[in-house]
Amino acid sequence: MSDVTTHEPQTNNEMLDQLINGLKDQVGGDLIGKLGLDQGQADGAINAAADSVKDVVGGGDGFDVSDALSLFSKGSNSSGADALLGKLGTDYLGKLTGQVGLDAGKAASVKDLVMPVLTSFLTEKIGGNKEMLAGLLGNAGKGLLGGLGDKVGGLGKLFG
Repeated sequence: MSDVTTHEPQTNNEMLDQLINGLKDQVGGDLIGKLGLDQGQADGAINAAADSVKDVVGGGDGFDVSDALSLFSKGSNSSGADALLGKLGTDYLGKLTGQVGLDAGKAASVKDLVMPVLTSFLTEKIGGNKEMLAGLLGNAGKGLLGGLGDKVGGLGKLFG
């Protein structure tokens, strides 16, 4: 038996659960205390943030893996990462008004509170690591990351 342990990327559900719990710990009280949301709205706002990450970052939409890795790394954002962050914010606002039922002003305040914590958490967890990004996105990320695997597999056939 070996004493060596391997650290595999966390599964989609584990990392999303950590994301949701981390946001609840860091901003849940402020959503209720400072912004006046009730518990259901606060929970909805946090779940909507996780959904936006899956939908926007995992959806492709003209962004590639380097944009997402740049966004969630400790370095400066690329222009593609800045565009991805803008799309993430827009999607999140839409979910706050549509799914959670907040008015536009309250939704903007929630976004301004949650987005910096969300991106900081993801930067800490992903840190520019493609496997960790794939772990977060799970099946949602196949559009973004799957093409890269196909290209690498195709190269193997050339030399096989």
